[in-house]
Amino acid sequence: MRSKNKFSILNSQFLIIKDEWRSVWHDGGVMLIVIVALFIYGISYSLGYGGEVLSEVPIAVVSGDDSVVNQRIVSMLNASPKVQVEYRVADMVEAKQLLAERKIWGVVAPSPNLEKDILSARQDKVAILGDASYFLAYREVVEGAVAAIQQLNDEIVVERNGAYTPSIIYEQRNLFNPSLGYGIFVMPAIILLIVQQTALIGVGMVAATRRERGEGYMLGSPLVITIGRTLVHLAIYALTLGYMLTIHYSLFDYPMRGAWWRCVAVVAPYLLAVIFLAQALGSLFRRRESSLLWLLWLSIPFLLVSGASLPPQAFPEWLYVVGRVVPSSSAVEAWIAVQSRGASLRDVAPELTTLWLLVAIYGVGAVVANRNQRG
Repeated sequence: MRSKNKFSILNSQFLIIKDEWRSVWHDGGVMLIVIVALFIYGISYSLGYGGEVLSEVPIAVVSGDDSVVNQRIVSMLNASPKVQVEYRVADMVEAKQLLAERKIWGVVAPSPNLEKDILSARQDKVAILGDASYFLAYREVVEGAVAAIQQLNDEIVVERNGAYTPSIIYEQRNLFNPSLGYGIFVMPAIILLIVQQTALIGVGMVAATRRERGEGYMLGSPLVITIGRTLVHLAIYALTLGYMLTIHYSLFDYPMRGAWWRCVAVVAPYLLAVIFLAQALGSLFRRRESSLLWLLWLSIPFLLVSGASLPPQAFPEWLYVVGRVVPSSSAVEAWIAVQSRGASLRDVAPELTTLWLLVAIYGVGAVVANRNQRG
């Protein structure tokens, strides 16, 4: 009798997997969201950020005279790949007008007495102004101007105790992102967010469509239904996400510093939590269009609390705590630490604990939801 019951459960499991697989592959809209959108978003975002860094950002130099020092500053700025001196203006009024018109993104303003002070072995200053409303351009302006001024500074020698030495020498190293590329910074998080959103919408559409048509799973307990559906969705996202994190990473030269088993240890609970959440939310909708609209709307707050654009440490405490209910929030933190910085699993233990807790909570929610999916 026990063997017969076991066979009955396995048979029900097989039929549920077959039924769910058919629901996904025979629905053009779901296929578009679950599979095609992942590749389209991944490629389009990666191509969009492919340049990684800006170059030759237009700036102005305030130079009231044609002194040798001012000419040297302009020459060094133009030698930098980051900035390009497009205007030489007489005063800051003219420079601010150019900034207002968005003809330039920054201003370098040497002191009027700079050359005289240098010849007199006195300190002076060079002001650097940047339009911080576009922080990528602001970064290039500041870095390009600082590098040029530092180069000039190294050429200036000051007599000290009878010896001639450069005034200041410094060394800069950019950890984990040597080129300071925006794509390397944002894409690892964006890929996980794309997986979450396409899963929520796609799985939600499957559940809503079946409910709208009055179709249910005829065999199996809610737990068996949940396992069957989850195996189908895991198979799809294991393949697509596996491609994104291997071939796609290689095509666009994204660094992968973490051991593969550590990456799997982060991705596995993340996928389970997302799939269970999608099944739970999908049961709330009676119409296919409703699931699409509501779950698409959730993408904005989910992006906000993920930490993809702003470090979670900068959130208000309440928002940080609320954000933990979204799987991508903990997953993005753990993934960037393991993948970009080569962190150990011990380093991301709090995030992994949160993810497995969400797996348990949303798993129960999915079982309860699939009880309503029975025919």
